[in-house]
Amino acid sequence: MDGYVAKVVRGLAKSEPFLKPSSASVAIILRDEEPPSVLLIRRAERSGDPWSGQIALPGGRSSPKDRDPRDTAARETFEEVGIDLNAKAEFLGYGKTATTYAGAMEVVPVVFGLNGEVGIKPNDEVASYRWVGLQELQAPRAKSIYRFESLGRSVEMPAYLVEDYVVWGLTHRILSSVFV
Repeated sequence: MDGYVAKVVRGLAKSEPFLKPSSASVAIILRDEEPPSVLLIRRAERSGDPWSGQIALPGGRSSPKDRDPRDTAARETFEEVGIDLNAKAEFLGYGKTATTYAGAMEVVPVVFGLNGEVGIKPNDEVASYRWVGLQELQAPRAKSIYRFESLGRSVEMPAYLVEDYVVWGLTHRILSSVFV
């Protein structure tokens, strides 16, 4: 891996993070081509899902069968978008663990570099997906503010705006911590 992706990899941890019992993992899947890109998904609209309709990284809650956060990210990615990370990607390291705003769950970013082309087969949890160039996330025009109403008050949060994908909240914090 060359250039920008190599710089990102140098900032990752190779050892497993220590986690609370309630945890989740997300996969940051990188294509190291020109330009380097990351896979983002739009979650399907689902009743009872606090992240319904949001832009996210493939991933989810750990299962008792998962050995580690890497297993969780690989399993969830295969379920959500049909990419077998164990066969088609190289584990590059762990990003900094993030906590949901409610503090109920720790989320481990697991970074993978693809070893060639992959097909994407979204399941019913995924409304759409997009490969987003890393330079698009870093471009001044992508840096924005997301405004929404919560509990009767207006809230503003930093966001990336890439076409119709508004990346904010946990996904924004995770990407910002990995791609500094």
